[in-house]
Amino acid sequence: MTKLVYIGGYGHSGSTLLEYLLTARPGVVACGEVVSSIRRGTKTRSTLKNKECTCGQMAEDCPVWSVAYSAADRSPGWTHDRLVHALLQQLNGRYAGMVDSSKTAWGGLSSPFRFRRDMGSDFHLIHLVRDPRAVFWSVLKQKRRRARRHGYTPLHHGLLGIWTALAWSVANLSCELLGLIHPHAYVRVRYEDLAQSPAAVLQSLYAKLLPNVQWNLDEIGTSNNRHQLHGNAMRFRQLSVAEVREDLSWKTEMPEDYLRFVMPISYLLRRRYGYR
Repeated sequence: MTKLVYIGGYGHSGSTLLEYLLTARPGVVACGEVVSSIRRGTKTRSTLKNKECTCGQMAEDCPVWSVAYSAADRSPGWTHDRLVHALLQQLNGRYAGMVDSSKTAWGGLSSPFRFRRDMGSDFHLIHLVRDPRAVFWSVLKQKRRRARRHGYTPLHHGLLGIWTALAWSVANLSCELLGLIHPHAYVRVRYEDLAQSPAAVLQSLYAKLLPNVQWNLDEIGTSNNRHQLHGNAMRFRQLSVAEVREDLSWKTEMPEDYLRFVMPISYLLRRRYGYR
C-alpha cells in the first residue's frame, strides 16, 4: 500500500522545494499540487490537455497521470479526493509514499481530515510553515505585474497583506488542529530549517513518516520519481542540495511599512513557530 504524504500549510512556503528533496528516496513519488488539476465546472481532461509533467512526458502519456487523463471522459469532473485515490491506485504499491503538495489554503482546509478518515495510518501530514513576512513578500512579487498593469495603490498592497496574514493563519491553524487530533500522523517543518539543513530535516521526516528506508541526497531527481504537473516552476530544474539557499530577499527588499499589515494578525502564530 502506497502511503499518502500530504504537504499542508500556506502557499509560497517552499512546498515545491520540500517535495523535490523528498524524492531523494526512490520509493517516494512526487505528484505536485494535485488539487490544481481540479477546475470547477470543467472536466479533468481539459486541465491536463497539453500539460507537461516533470518526467518529460505529456500528461496523457505519463505513467502516473495517464489514469486521470484516460478516465476523464467518463467523469463529469473529479474531486480532489477521487483524483488522489485514482493516482494511488495507478501506482499500485510501486512506491512507499506519494507526495501531494496541495496545501491547506481556503479551499483545502478540510482535505487532510478527509484523507486521514479514509486512509487511517496510511496518511501523513507534513505541516510546512514559513515566516509570514517572507510569504507576503513572495505573494506581492508575484502580483507585481498585475499591479503595474492595473495601477494598484499602496492601499491594495495593504489589503493584500492583511488577506495574506489571515489566510496564512487559517491554513496553519487547520494543520495544527489535525496534529492535535492525530499526533502520530503529523509533523511540522519550518522552511527556514529545511533551506539551512536539508539533510537533517529529511532524516527526521523519513524517520517519522517512512522509517527504515534508504535515501541519498546526491540522487535527487535521478530516479524518475517526480511527476509534478503543478507547482513552482523550479520543479523543471535539476536541483542539487548544494544549490539550496534560503530566500531572504524580504529582509532587504520589502519596505518596512508593509510589515504593519502582516505582523499584528500573525503575532501569536509567529511566536509559536519561532519567528520573533
